Formats: sequence, C-alpha cells, structure tokens
Amino acid sequence: MKKINIDTLLEFSLEKSVRKALKHEGSKLDVGLLLYAPGQTTPEHTHQDMDEVFYVVEGEGLLTINGEEFALREKDIILSPRGEGHGFYNTSSKNLIVLQVKIF
Repeated sequence: MKKINIDTLLEFSLEKSVRKALKHEGSKLDVGLLLYAPGQTTPEHTHQDMDEVFYVVEGEGLLTINGEEFALREKDIILSPRGEGHGFYNTSSKNLIVLQVKIF
C-alpha cells in the first residue's frame, strides 16, 4: 500500500499539460494525475487496449466524447471504455486537476 498527498505532485507547466504517474509495480492499474494549466488541452483520442476512469479533483473545463462536448467540473466522474474517443480542455482561468485510472 502507498499513501500520496496530491499537493506534493502539483507541478504545472506553461508549455503543455503534465501527467504525474502513480503506478504500482506489477499492477494492472496505471494511475496518474493530469495537470492542465489554463488553456491547455489533450486532443480527443482513443485507446483500444484499456478502459479509463477520470475524476475531476479540482477545476473545470470541457470534455469531448466521440466529438460531442460536455461541461466538466469538480467532482465529476467520467467512465471511458476502450475504443471511445475522449479529450480534455481547460477553458477556465484556474488549474484543472484530473485523477486518471487506466485498467488494462
């Protein structure tokens, strides 16, 4: 077991979004924090080999799912099955923090 405080991982970059990996060795889970400064994005994309769960820890923005836009806000949970398109865009003036869980 491992305990991590999110505040110790918050290192935003002005150039591009940041992913802080929180992976347990030997696990089928890959966990990370997605850190978006204002205006940053991850273009819509798909994964054929994994399902993903996202939890919005802090902030707001837009989520695209298969080309359709949805408002994204703190405490939202997004379930993204393999093969489904998804992307994030921080449209606010504050940072966006998303917990990402990949299931292989």
